[in-house]
Amino acid sequence: MSKTITVNIDESLERRFKEKARLKYGNKKGSLAKAFNEAIDEWLKSDQDEILNKNMKLLNEGIQMKQWNFKREELYE
Repeated sequence: MSKTITVNIDESLERRFKEKARLKYGNKKGSLAKAFNEAIDEWLKSDQDEILNKNMKLLNEGIQMKQWNFKREELYE
């Protein structure tokens, strides 16, 4: 199922995006939508990776929880 959305973007960004989409997918119908979906999906994945990396850093450095202070390795002991 697809959904139509309307957004306003900078003209130079639009030109660059359309050119890259054309180079990757050609001038076929739906190529711009395919590129847009891919771009949003990659952006969302990178955001999830950033959150995961932040949480892993907290686990590796240790977490202080009131009177408890432990590191990841200690949880497995």
